[in-house]
Amino acid sequence: MKILLVTNYQPPHMGGIEYAAMSLKSSWMRLGHEVAWLTTDIPRGAAPSTPDNIRIPSANFPERLWQINSPVIDPFRIPAINRALDWCDVVNIHSLAPGLSAVVLFMALLRRKPVVATQHVGVIPLSNRMLDAVQKEFLCRVAKWGVGKGMKLTFVGQAVQDWFIENAGLDAGQIAMTPAGYDHDVYFFVHDDERRALRAKWQVDSARLNILFVGRFYEKKGLALIRQAARDCPDARFTLVGRGPVVPAAWNLENIRVIDFVSNAELRELYGVHDLFIMPSIGEGWPAVVLQAMACGLPCLISEETFAGYGKDREMFIVCQRDPEILRQALLACVDDLGALYKRRESVAQYARATWDWERTAVIYIELFKQLKG
Repeated sequence: MKILLVTNYQPPHMGGIEYAAMSLKSSWMRLGHEVAWLTTDIPRGAAPSTPDNIRIPSANFPERLWQINSPVIDPFRIPAINRALDWCDVVNIHSLAPGLSAVVLFMALLRRKPVVATQHVGVIPLSNRMLDAVQKEFLCRVAKWGVGKGMKLTFVGQAVQDWFIENAGLDAGQIAMTPAGYDHDVYFFVHDDERRALRAKWQVDSARLNILFVGRFYEKKGLALIRQAARDCPDARFTLVGRGPVVPAAWNLENIRVIDFVSNAELRELYGVHDLFIMPSIGEGWPAVVLQAMACGLPCLISEETFAGYGKDREMFIVCQRDPEILRQALLACVDDLGALYKRRESVAQYARATWDWERTAVIYIELFKQLKG
């Protein structure tokens, strides 16, 4: 099949959707399919447009101003989108939010193209109540309209699926699950000998609790809680990998280190050398970084809201309420017993390998494509 993969962004714009799309593209190509990735040209200086990596010039002010992943595309590039739709047999769109993905969704369905739309997150809490209400209304209307036009709507996590069933009035028979995964060839267990060498490379102090965050620097990711935790736990060391509207470097905290975009190989190393991954977020689906971290042997502390996106095997995670004092107590317990975190390394890696795999998920998509094509 000729598959048109559509996202609002692409690495080095860092996020779970971008990594998911990159992994699915690789998996489908290994299965013998042709894949073209249609995305925007954000950030500036990213890879140039090619026939199999089509980049549409766009403006990104909604993300800068409101932390909303909804780039505004150049309308004069609509013919390029039409050419991509002419080429493909099926379309896989990631995110119903406004932006390139929503534009392609409408164009594809009006042309009666087979479309599978993947929704990774529910409503992202916004400080502006009006925008919050508009976001909810838009997502529900698009979901209902798309399903009515024959689109297959899929979700990576149970909590997001339940939200759409309740708020958009969708029938459970109209939707499907395409679980998150990770690339087993990229993210795998970091054994002790390698870990010791990499700790020297990344200047990680083995005598302290080393905490890692990976993701976009948005408030919804729990950056305010991480900032407070760094203040409350000065003996712990925090490494934050990513970029975004929040600027952790401006916090002026000595136990915070900020690293910009890294390669997959470097990210695996960072997962391997730290003691704890932290994701006290809200408004998530099921973050790919949690799977990646566990695959490399890194125990994960996640919020109750984030855990709800997965909802099972709670004992494999450290689940914490989004409360500064409760988070402080949880981190201090880790500081007092680094050995307990170390003992979890192999079990979390084994669990990840047995549970999540993009290759299996890629096959689920192919079956959905075949059903839509008839």
